[in-house]
Amino acid sequence: MLLAKIIGAFRLAWPSSCSVVGMDRLRKILEWIVRHRYLSSAILLSLLGIAIGLRVMLTSYAGKMSEPIQRGSIVDAVYGIGTVTAYYRHSFNPLVGDTIETSFVREGDRVTKGEPIVKTGDGKFYYAPFNGVVNFMPYRAGENAYSTSPMMVVTDLSHVYTVVSIEQQGALRVQPGQKAKLSFDSIRQKTFEGTVAAVYSYANNFLARIDAVELPKTVLPDMTCDVAIMIGVHENALLIPVVAFDNGRVWVKRGKGLPHAVPVKLGVIDGTTAEVLDGDLQPGDRVMIRDQVGL
Repeated sequence: MLLAKIIGAFRLAWPSSCSVVGMDRLRKILEWIVRHRYLSSAILLSLLGIAIGLRVMLTSYAGKMSEPIQRGSIVDAVYGIGTVTAYYRHSFNPLVGDTIETSFVREGDRVTKGEPIVKTGDGKFYYAPFNGVVNFMPYRAGENAYSTSPMMVVTDLSHVYTVVSIEQQGALRVQPGQKAKLSFDSIRQKTFEGTVAAVYSYANNFLARIDAVELPKTVLPDMTCDVAIMIGVHENALLIPVVAFDNGRVWVKRGKGLPHAVPVKLGVIDGTTAEVLDGDLQPGDRVMIRDQVGL
């Protein structure tokens, strides 16, 4: 009964120009499907599963193949965010009841050591302790200064260092004497050399002091920078693009074959490049760079 209905529906949809032979073939196919309905269902489900699997694979691993991977050197480094800090910064703390009689400078003014900065109502003068810049002065002439806030702050901009915050695992690997590279957002085209002077902790933070060889005068205290502390260099390492790594594996293509998954273990990661410590990879292989990767 079901077979007759299916064939009748096909007759209505089938063009009148189609041959009787075509209808006979269709009848035989449908009869076979009805007689072997369990096997037919299994075949259909298998084909559907294969189609879905292919679709998922093509969607998940869409991308392009890299250039042939090679051996080379890679830098092992500890990274952190650094803050430029002045070696010399002096806060003038007022006495209770001090009144500003005369202010000889304003914020941003440069002062030389021994130069008078402020005179209070009782005739007391405050002098610059060193050559620097007045970078905090909230009071004006005639105002009372309060002990809860500095009367002024003078900072030496010519002598600075960088304090970088690093994770605990990184702090265990950092030692005085190691080289460091500093880069600032506004001057990315240039990096600056430095040396680790000390490693210490404060309030559950792990810090390293970096003495820079030379920083431009435009770099001011409290500016931040990216810091890379050099731990060592790994030579003759097999290198792959970081974006090719996906949940413990990479997709590898050799010659004219199809890409296949290869489990790998990574070592040093330096920017966009990663060192392969273990895995069935060799120079000349090409790895898939996926459009979307979860590293």
